[in-house]
Amino acid sequence: MLAVGSSLWLDRQIGPAPSGTWLARLDVVSRIQSASRSIPVDLNEWQGWRCRPKKAKSMISSLQELVSPLAEADFLDLLRARSFTFRRGSRTDRFQTLLSWNMLRDIIEGGVFPAEKLRVTSKTEDIPPIFYLENGKVNAGNLAKLLRQGASLIAVPLDPYIPALNVLCSDIRTRTAENIKAGAIATTGDGGALKYHFDSHDLIIIQLEGNKHWKIYGPPVANLFKKDETLRPQGSLIFDDLMRPGDFLFLPAGHCHHCDNGPDLSLHLGIFFEPPTGYDTVRALLPQLIEEEIFRAPLTRLGDAANRTALEAAIKSRLLEKIGQMLSSEQGSAGVKTKSP
Repeated sequence: MLAVGSSLWLDRQIGPAPSGTWLARLDVVSRIQSASRSIPVDLNEWQGWRCRPKKAKSMISSLQELVSPLAEADFLDLLRARSFTFRRGSRTDRFQTLLSWNMLRDIIEGGVFPAEKLRVTSKTEDIPPIFYLENGKVNAGNLAKLLRQGASLIAVPLDPYIPALNVLCSDIRTRTAENIKAGAIATTGDGGALKYHFDSHDLIIIQLEGNKHWKIYGPPVANLFKKDETLRPQGSLIFDDLMRPGDFLFLPAGHCHHCDNGPDLSLHLGIFFEPPTGYDTVRALLPQLIEEEIFRAPLTRLGDAANRTALEAAIKSRLLEKIGQMLSSEQGSAGVKTKSP
């Protein structure tokens, strides 16, 4: 074996080792063997020492891998309590296997991501699709021009079109029994993509490329489903910081916020948690109820009070039974589609 301590001897015998190409490295080994057969050389070890392959990035495919170093159980506690959390990333490339700007651009320009689901904004105002769509498809040149001028793009949902996100969202869906989807926002100019607002769903935000300045206020609003287009900052500022690649943020529903970035590209990924509510359950029941005779009976034509009382009791009993069946089943609750009133 060639000891590292022998390098000075080698320099004196054959001169400094050439640098550069792989062939040059092999030439060094050949010259070493020719110069001194008394020093055994392990070719494999030499090659490995001179040119170690880069360690492959680990794929994030589960909730535990996404929230690490938090334990999954600890994150689920935060989710249930809707407790705001921010963690500075230890590695800037930690989430790069999930999504990159090149990946996002490729699926948009290649028509993989449906053009009608793409939203483009400038200074928080929506840009009409006529400026970036042509014959129902994204015009890559026009979109690139808008982005050079400081526009932002919003792509939701992404998980059906990117396998890594599909696997991750599927695992989170299994762990939480909630409706889960992924989306991304890329901003290229000042002002951010969206106006000051709050979301009715909980969000994991991970910064992928560039930086983004977040301002988040608390406590959360009481009614998550009452939107206000004239909303202004309210409550106390609980977070005022720059998110950098690798950073992790859990933003509970109802927290008013706005984010901005500088002149360079910024890309962040959001994982949406949409738990079904009692409203969603009742709404999901409506198509089922019309199939039953007691819910089709004309209420003004029941005759005497006894008939009205009997029908009222039957309706109440059946409603309680149907709602109970859905709420008692975790799978049933998970299958309820969420929708804001």
